[in-house]
Amino acid sequence: MTDRDLLHALRFDRGDTADAYARLLDAYGDELYRRCILVLRDRDAAHVVLRDTLIVARAHIGRLPNAERFREWLHALTEAECSRYLGSHQAHRAWDAHPLALPARADLVRARVLNGIGRPELAGYRTHVAARADRFDRDGFPLPPGHGPLADGPLPQLSFVIALLCALLVLVLAGYALTRDPGRELGTGEPQIAGAS
Repeated sequence: MTDRDLLHALRFDRGDTADAYARLLDAYGDELYRRCILVLRDRDAAHVVLRDTLIVARAHIGRLPNAERFREWLHALTEAECSRYLGSHQAHRAWDAHPLALPARADLVRARVLNGIGRPELAGYRTHVAARADRFDRDGFPLPPGHGPLADGPLPQLSFVIALLCALLVLVLAGYALTRDPGRELGTGEPQIAGAS
């Protein structure tokens, strides 16, 4: 199956979820898993990140306009998911002296990932992962976690200053309202008593 065929099938075949993930795994699972192993240095983490990468790819396949960049896009998704995983797991793993190799039985990787992704009871998890990966550039490629239009440049500082000024304005207005005597009529200086004429 060519990338164009795979892209077309993933975009328009919304039937069997497990079948869509199996197609992605058959075409790119080994190389994406290798990338996860190289970055994360942990097989269990690599399974998790590969699973999440496939979920994001399936959910956001419509963002990629160009089938010629499909492989590049999948690798970019993998890098973004690896970064997200490393950012959320603060414990840095010690680097082994020996390089990690793919397991001898790669079919076990496929089975483990598909088992953790395609079950109907995991629909909520798939929705969460797809929604979490919500920052893409105009070419459909993921922005690294922590990047985006508000994460770069002076916009965050400007937003903070505006929010601070708004909060101060609210405090001033609240203070004015609390110090003003509601029983005093404007201009007379005398308190207004209810029922008095």
